Amino acid sequence: MTTRLTLTTLAQAIVLPCLSRRTGKPCRSSITRQLLLAEAAGNPHLVGCLDSQGRVHRTTVRDVLSVQRRLVLHAEALGGAGRVWRELDALPPAAFSLDGSGSPYTFVSLGSRDAVELIGAWPSPSGDITAMLRPICGMLISATDSVIPPFRQIGHLWPHGDFARPSGSLVLSFARRPGVLFAAKYPLELAAKVIVRNRTAWGEAWEPEAPTDANRRSAELMAAQYKPRPHVPLTTELLREAAQTKPVEDLGEWWHDCAIWHPAGSPRWRNGHNRSGVLVSNDDPGLRHLFVTKDCGNSASLTVR
Repeated sequence: MTTRLTLTTLAQAIVLPCLSRRTGKPCRSSITRQLLLAEAAGNPHLVGCLDSQGRVHRTTVRDVLSVQRRLVLHAEALGGAGRVWRELDALPPAAFSLDGSGSPYTFVSLGSRDAVELIGAWPSPSGDITAMLRPICGMLISATDSVIPPFRQIGHLWPHGDFARPSGSLVLSFARRPGVLFAAKYPLELAAKVIVRNRTAWGEAWEPEAPTDANRRSAELMAAQYKPRPHVPLTTELLREAAQTKPVEDLGEWWHDCAIWHPAGSPRWRNGHNRSGVLVSNDDPGLRHLFVTKDCGNSASLTVR
């Protein structure tokens, strides 16, 4: 039972997977600079967020693992009769278990102004595969990896709130970019669906392998030039400290610079062909493997669609 609701304002906007306002199922990604944190048994957990218009959304992730130091600017307790409470209570609950215990994946977000253009692929139930180059902020990474690179890319958050398979396998460095701002457990039930969907499309070996010693050495060399920013747990003590700071007054003006712009005419491939109908080259292993799929039968043979 929620006994306290805290509105937390961030220094930078992040992107979160959110639920349908009608069904309670994952259906969208939302840019947010304000988190709704509930406290039950003395521990804060994420229950929702506010978008740029101030609308309330329930989030797919609940258990926050860490935030980048100094990300939280201000926190304030909300009265139980306020608009935000009413909007949150009016939304349907999650149509799945939010429990992240034992989940193999962690959700992380970059700042919305620091989106990285990356290729991801999405398999349809009919067996078609669509790959696109998109600006990405939200990612699934392996739960055994640190939020400080190197870490394995498991999924890219797409606008519909689910995760495409990345074309790449590892992130070694964000160079001069701030890197990961926010990390939370990804619910086990949803992680299982990602695994089943991707195994059906690409077979058992779709997940990237763990970073090698050479990968770690490369990441350490890059980290020596661009020192990663530390993370801290999101605790009640951190929220109490943030409650002592002044409220943020420039949210209205600040939002215009937070949108993730998707350029028109960005590269897109369907079943291995680009918009002009040209087949992906065998000399492009960074893209071709997304269209090498498992047969629908019981055999382990591979086909190019």
